[in-house]
Amino acid sequence: MTSTVPKNKKKLSKRITAVIVTVLLWAFAAFWFAPIFWMLSTSMKSTAAAVIETPPQWIPQNPTLENYKIIFAPSGGLSLVKATINSIIVAVSSTLATLALSIPAAYALSRLRFRGRMLIFWIYVAVLAFPSVLFLIPHFFIINGMGLSNSYLSLILPGLGGTFGVFLLRQYMLDIPKELEDAAWIDGCTKLRFLISIVIPFVKPAMLVLGLMTFLGSWNSFLWPLLILSKADKFTLPIALIRFSAGWGDPYRGIGPMMAGAFFSVAPSLIIFIVFHRYLMKGISLGSLGKE
Repeated sequence: MTSTVPKNKKKLSKRITAVIVTVLLWAFAAFWFAPIFWMLSTSMKSTAAAVIETPPQWIPQNPTLENYKIIFAPSGGLSLVKATINSIIVAVSSTLATLALSIPAAYALSRLRFRGRMLIFWIYVAVLAFPSVLFLIPHFFIINGMGLSNSYLSLILPGLGGTFGVFLLRQYMLDIPKELEDAAWIDGCTKLRFLISIVIPFVKPAMLVLGLMTFLGSWNSFLWPLLILSKADKFTLPIALIRFSAGWGDPYRGIGPMMAGAFFSVAPSLIIFIVFHRYLMKGISLGSLGKE
């Protein structure tokens, strides 16, 4: 009898803790989602008065899509449709190119044995410690010197030197059993065939995580495109939105369209996060630095 009472108390305390944690997580989720919901609500308000009225209306009385029609109408040489296409081209190309370069590099650092392998790996790790903003000026002079300014390549090439993808895939490839590799060599499997037939299917979860993170990073990139682009027909969506918002003389009249543009810009990232959040969270815990 005495032994069951402490067990019941432990179960009750675990349930109370779980309830408290769940409530706190829902509160944090609501706090995080509130600005996004406000952005969507404001983008569907029909008048400037409805946008700035006090107390604010979280749900518009007469919702309209007029603000979305405004942002997609070409204005002052800017076209958000063209900017969206540019962002899609750059984000997809950057993702595919990053995967194409990171997979063989990670394979070499994880499965092949050659002199200086660990030195190269630790150099990769050391580069991760530097913020990307330090490379902006060298990238600008290199891209400008090559005559690639105002082109898709100027937005894609600098991101291909990132080391995170190689590090992530390399740590995941270390989990491939050595016995599986030995059996493949006995069966006459070449290194290329082993990479294609065994390694790539094994690291698909990590590839998905890397692809999603690369796509989101490229889609939301702002500072580098702002520095390297000067022609409106090559603007990506974040740059086009900034130029679009600067064209409104009356800031209150432009709040609705600007909120519509901001929500349209963030919607793909939000959808990707909701659909693939489990894989993105898993990517944080993939592999470990101490594996060898």
